[in-house]
Amino acid sequence: MTSVLAALALVFGLARLVVFISLHVVKSEYGIVEHAVSDYAVGSTRRLSNIMTWLTVPFWALLAAAVATGLSSWSDATWVTIALGALALIFLVLPFAPTNLEGQKLTRIGRLHYLFAIAWFALSYACMGNFVRLFTAEAVQPLAGILNALSWIALVALVISVIVLIITKLRPKVFGISERVFILAVNLFYIGVAAGIMIIAAH
Repeated sequence: MTSVLAALALVFGLARLVVFISLHVVKSEYGIVEHAVSDYAVGSTRRLSNIMTWLTVPFWALLAAAVATGLSSWSDATWVTIALGALALIFLVLPFAPTNLEGQKLTRIGRLHYLFAIAWFALSYACMGNFVRLFTAEAVQPLAGILNALSWIALVALVISVIVLIITKLRPKVFGISERVFILAVNLFYIGVAAGIMIIAAH
């Protein structure tokens, strides 16, 4: 059962990655530097962005189920399962809380979107160290090393994203790139997690 859950998570993670890349390939009114990824949920790319979000819901939920069923003896299993489950819930409601575009008046829905975004950034990063330690202890190599590198990339991108939100002059030139690097690192990391759980389950 755990292998099936992890394999399905892997499929949804890869599908999400394909749609994420597609968002930046299709013709749209948005640019990779000056616009946040959440902007794609408003305008001509709304449908494609929502597809990406809906794919992310089962991705997190299946990972949570795989951890709960296959890694129950892991000391971090409860916390990680709750965090992954919370991520699934966040993405379930995100389509109903679109962002306000740059320059628009910040609405209540827009503020709610920012809260959800902060929560998913924080939760997805918070679990990375737990998984790196798990796969290192289980001697799942070279995956543990790759995930460790991705976690550092995510950390640097996250720190830069926070800094440019404070130093607003840098935001138009930096935030779009740093946010995308973070999101890509997170996506690749948890695709790797799904593969790692499959490896552990097979032993």
